[in-house]
Amino acid sequence: MIKFFRKIRQNLLTEGKTGKYLKYAIGEIVLVVIGILIALQINNWNESRKNRNQERNFLVRLQAEIKTDVENISNAIRANKNRMERAEFLLGSIDKPKLAEDSATYFIQSIEYAGYTNDPVISDNTFEEIKSSGKLSLIRNERLRSKIQDYYSWTSERGQYNFIRQDNQLNYFKERRGILSSRQQINMGSFTQTEQYSTSEAKEVYERMINKPGFLELLPFTIQSQIRTGESFESIKKQAIELNKMIEEEIE
Repeated sequence: MIKFFRKIRQNLLTEGKTGKYLKYAIGEIVLVVIGILIALQINNWNESRKNRNQERNFLVRLQAEIKTDVENISNAIRANKNRMERAEFLLGSIDKPKLAEDSATYFIQSIEYAGYTNDPVISDNTFEEIKSSGKLSLIRNERLRSKIQDYYSWTSERGQYNFIRQDNQLNYFKERRGILSSRQQINMGSFTQTEQYSTSEAKEVYERMINKPGFLELLPFTIQSQIRTGESFESIKKQAIELNKMIEEEIE
């Protein structure tokens, strides 16, 4: 650039064409500046387009995972309700042994299944990829970005509650030992084959259950745990459905 101006100055001095060369120099500078600005604008446009494409890709993937989450949570809610009903049935049968006799198979199976708990699988693969790559800011909608972060913080925030729930489940498994016969306990290992039990078998299991005060004392706590679990699942399902709707609107 210095050489360029020196050349202009030399031409001005030697040829005396000050106005002509000054206009020429200014014109050249303006053209260079315009070219630079155009190049920067094109580069910014390309970068913005890449970011928007990446944002859309992230949102589409998040939406697909959240839809699967809703299905998993719904399944967990149904399973939880079934287990709670079994625990309530066992509690009711304490004072009404005929309930156990009239529904022998359901009663015996409930001894095994009433205390089970499980968490729905929440897929956070895409969210973790976005977060670890530092690209969460690509999601321009601040409200949506905040909702996404809130949704995926659910699992970590439930640590203490999960500990209590799992502790209750372990205690249930411990206290139910000896209520079912060895054959009955083995039969419970199959999820595909259902054994049918007789009234006499139900009476025997009932007598062993009644003589397990630790097990009987756990039933109200088991029901309480299932109620809390169900409410927690319903809450996260509602959150997932709302988030899915927000993402869908953003994509459109």
